[in-house]
Amino acid sequence: LLSCSKDKIVVVNDNLTNCPANSTCTYEYFDNADFKDWYLPVPGNYRVFWYKSVNTSICDATSEFYFKTSVSNSNFDIKSSQIAAGQILADNFECPCCDYAVLTKPIGGEIKGKKTDATHWLINASIVFGVVPNHPIDTLTVNQYFTSEKLP
Repeated sequence: LLSCSKDKIVVVNDNLTNCPANSTCTYEYFDNADFKDWYLPVPGNYRVFWYKSVNTSICDATSEFYFKTSVSNSNFDIKSSQIAAGQILADNFECPCCDYAVLTKPIGGEIKGKKTDATHWLINASIVFGVVPNHPIDTLTVNQYFTSEKLP
């Protein structure tokens, strides 16, 4: 289970991020949920956050991440060491028809969250990807409001 923190959450550069060009994005969370691998959230004992970006101009290339926290918290801070230890699922560029593949994994970053009202959380995520620890290749940054959804 990921740790909680009372630190004030700060939006990076005082701006919310936009969905990337030519993409559709999902910013959702599910209470009383869990996740198994890369499937939709299932019933469970956590709050699951899910970001997904699908680029329709590049063969539906996908960037996404899932993570879970306690359903009882109103804020949290996931540290770089927790991300590197695999406590989140993240993929920065999955492209079903591209001629190449870069097999990266989350190697660091930070994710902060704060409940803003009954159905919204502000999530500030910066996930660093690489092929080995201490060798970053790319960073996925999302600063956006996530909306409560019912489990599928």
